[in-house]
Amino acid sequence: MNEQRLLDTFLDLVRLPCPSGREARAAAYCKDALEDCGCTVTIDDAGDKIGSDTGNLYAELAGTVNGTIILTAHLDCVQPCEGVNPQIVDGVIYSDGTTVLGGDDKVGVAAIIEAVRTLVEEGGAYPTVKVIFSVQEETGCRGAANFSAAHFETGEPCFVFDDAGDVGGACLAAPYHYTFRAQFTGKASHAGVAPQEGISAIEAASLAVETMRRAGVLGAVGEYCASNIGTISGGSANNVVAPSCEVTGECRAVDAADVERVRAAMDDAMRGAAAQLGAQVDVAWELEYPGFKIAEDAPIVQMFCRAARAAGFKPRTFMSTGGTDANQYVKLGVDPLVVSTGMTKFHSVDECLKVADLENTARLACALVRERARCS
Repeated sequence: MNEQRLLDTFLDLVRLPCPSGREARAAAYCKDALEDCGCTVTIDDAGDKIGSDTGNLYAELAGTVNGTIILTAHLDCVQPCEGVNPQIVDGVIYSDGTTVLGGDDKVGVAAIIEAVRTLVEEGGAYPTVKVIFSVQEETGCRGAANFSAAHFETGEPCFVFDDAGDVGGACLAAPYHYTFRAQFTGKASHAGVAPQEGISAIEAASLAVETMRRAGVLGAVGEYCASNIGTISGGSANNVVAPSCEVTGECRAVDAADVERVRAAMDDAMRGAAAQLGAQVDVAWELEYPGFKIAEDAPIVQMFCRAARAAGFKPRTFMSTGGTDANQYVKLGVDPLVVSTGMTKFHSVDECLKVADLENTARLACALVRERARCS
């Protein structure tokens, strides 16, 4: 592995502006890098479907032995991610404090590219490596949701390089995630002259939120189970009883029964509050992505642990209430594990990444490919 080349690739990538929906420059950079390694590279039509200026990047490096493995990361970053000026201080990479660093998920992208380069240069036994760099992960894994199942084989090991924590960690379970949009409709009237003739949609929405809180289904509901009210907007003027109010929110849980219980309670709270005050409410729920849970003794978990040990890391497993592209890929019949990459304080201007974690992530990616070749 070439550590300086890996670092240069990472720094190149974080300097490219790529907020969700504008990932084309990063995709072009990655396409050139992977084609230089002998990969076949295509860009799918997901961008046209979801409004990005590029689609998901899919690449294949033909193996020297039987078997396949999927390595994946995402191209987009949360804002502010334009004009990133990376700084390295005592072996740690930061932004200049005005933007995120973009390690989420450029650490995964750079590590996978370096792994592919290293495999080609070192030769030896490796399976066919499938690389996916998705778009619009940060807006609800929309790129992955539109990725073609034709590229996958049932039971294929898939490693998603997109989690925090020390290298050597793997997430075995992630949540079912529902979002909702509720439109409360009341009755307008003059707030000073005839308030009794009005029905406040804002009051109905407020009552619904309070009912959720009293029912214990708001916030941290339980282990690996949470809900949130994201936005509330409504009303027209201070002297008008609010005729409308829109509320958005979510609930998520690793266990399907838990998320359905919380969703039903939140829904009942909104409908009950509207009825109590004589208002109406239309609630629309959407399953953003399904959850998954992989057993500790599953082949992919054992494969990961062997590879981590071979690369010098202590393997550990955990569950999470955060969603990633893995939630979408599991629908396509593969076994996904979300891999820790050392990203720290991501989604903030305090984000940072140790150079050693960048290097260790690339080492782990190589070890996973070699282990797949050994057990194919």
